[in-house]
Amino acid sequence: MFALKQEPEAAGFWGWFDENEAMLAEAATNLDDMTMEQLEPVLDDLLLAIQEIDERLFAELGLAADGSPKLLVTADGDREAMLIARDLVAIAPAFKGWKFEALRERKEVTDTFALPHGGEISLSEAVFVMEVHGGKAEIAIGLDGWDDARAEEYGLAAEHLVEVTLGEADYALGVSGVMALALTDLEEEADPWPLKALACEFDKQLGV
Repeated sequence: MFALKQEPEAAGFWGWFDENEAMLAEAATNLDDMTMEQLEPVLDDLLLAIQEIDERLFAELGLAADGSPKLLVTADGDREAMLIARDLVAIAPAFKGWKFEALRERKEVTDTFALPHGGEISLSEAVFVMEVHGGKAEIAIGLDGWDDARAEEYGLAAEHLVEVTLGEADYALGVSGVMALALTDLEEEADPWPLKALACEFDKQLGV
């Protein structure tokens, strides 16, 4: 659980949450219909409250699969902060209709993936190569339809893609680097695997 000095902050956060539950539930349920002017104060207050516990924590509002409002506590890849996020969620009081989660879980790879500055890339032909050194994986992602002018965006998208595929904890603790390459370039240098096998191969090589 929390260190003794952190317990008051954790209790204080859930007290704050209780006082603001209706406002947070409305925001989580109506994210797509609210303007930034309406939403920003809610998110700012939530961030200030969660970072009273630890400045490495972040919080996201959204909907669970069953349509219930959801609070996700994330830790920006910091090992110690991930433990704090999990402890915070573990001691969450019962709030009717709410779901609480610590750290982003793994998600299935979709056929497309959004680029940071608009547009999307196809993942139907995407492949990967992974090398493990010192207990961490270096991962290269080969992408079809490569555009040299957007190489930096492709790199950021690849990092996000790997985090989504492996989940926040495994990405933070088990990945040392991610790079994006044109599909043809990667295939010339190595014998890559289909991207959908990434999570399985990661677990196999890292012993997860």
